[in-house]
Amino acid sequence: MSEQIKDRENLKPGDKWAWLTVVGLGFLMGAGLQQILANSGNFIPFICQELQCDPGQLTLWITCYAVFMALSQLYVGRLWPKVNTKLLLLVSFLVSIVALALMGTYTEVWQFWVSGAFIGLSGGVYFMVAAPILVTNWFAKKTGLALGVAGIIGGVLAAILSPIDAAIVAAVGWRTAYFIVAAISCVMALPFILFVFVYDPAKKGMRPVGWEPGMEDITAGADDASGVPANKALVTVPFICLFLVGGIFALYGGFQNLWGYAAVDWGFDALFASTMISATSLFMLLGPVIGIIIDKIGPWKTTYGVMAVQLLASFGLLFFHSSEAAVLVLVFLFAFQGAVVGTLMPLLVRETFGAKDYTKILSYIQIGIGLIGGFSAPVVSFFYTSYGTFDAPMWFAVGIAVVSIVLTVVAMLAKPAMKKAKWQE
Repeated sequence: MSEQIKDRENLKPGDKWAWLTVVGLGFLMGAGLQQILANSGNFIPFICQELQCDPGQLTLWITCYAVFMALSQLYVGRLWPKVNTKLLLLVSFLVSIVALALMGTYTEVWQFWVSGAFIGLSGGVYFMVAAPILVTNWFAKKTGLALGVAGIIGGVLAAILSPIDAAIVAAVGWRTAYFIVAAISCVMALPFILFVFVYDPAKKGMRPVGWEPGMEDITAGADDASGVPANKALVTVPFICLFLVGGIFALYGGFQNLWGYAAVDWGFDALFASTMISATSLFMLLGPVIGIIIDKIGPWKTTYGVMAVQLLASFGLLFFHSSEAAVLVLVFLFAFQGAVVGTLMPLLVRETFGAKDYTKILSYIQIGIGLIGGFSAPVVSFFYTSYGTFDAPMWFAVGIAVVSIVLTVVAMLAKPAMKKAKWQE
């Protein structure tokens, strides 16, 4: 660990390696989270047709993934500081990719559920936590920008790979396609896993981007890193509030899958529904911009701004959904929710609790995001089917924003008292 380096001032700048790590994290997102989950829709119709099953039954594998991903966070935070990063990522990545490839051999729906469980247990190691952990270790400054760049790379790769995956399925069938897609993911991610990713910059004789003499060790889990011990953090008001905010805000993820129902309810056709989804996807282009804002004004103020935009977009879709132009602008703004779960929450945790037990505390926060957010689509569907209008889910969206803003304010107000506690190191 970096505490073994006696004279950090003599370490060489690690800027180039840090940004190479960011690029690698983008490719890891594209190869893992995006290929396995986001692009899974390319396979579902063909599988259901051959196996004569209902899409709802088949997609339960994604629910299994969400549940087991949340369970994996009980140990993931402990593994990152202790296990060699290359070994940890290699094993977890290969397990999830093999579980994906094996789907091409399945003849029963329950087998997909088993793969979903293994993908959750292994993907939980890197899907959501690899980027914030490595970025905050390698960047003392510009952490928001770095996370934004990694996110946009992953999103662009997903957009490129989705039609390619669909073409492969159409050309060779869904069974063979699973193996080809798995191979593509390996080509994308393995070079970075084997040759680029390093947990502690000091291990390569480098210092983090923006680190200056006199600064504390920012490596998560380092013996000389400051922060709140994990076992103490779990009972604090800021942790409880951020845990709830992460999970509740993740419920917004279920709306994009149901924009088709909203389009019909608001008097539009199926083609416009696909345009709504495309408008939502364009939000990924703002990742670096939001990152720069975070670096300028901090994660707390940025979080309030994003939540305010989310609240306004929710109200807007309630009262101004008669115009196509207005709807497209508003669903684009509605996608700001992704910044809270993907970028802001890890930085809020780091800023609030410090580097000492960052990996553990962040992984515990991910439990709420996985368990609550994993049921986002069924929850949103419940409001729509129960009331027969998409106004009901949109009022629910307003409620999410209001509750999240209140909880975030409480977390921020409680933070100073927590930092003054005797167990703060």
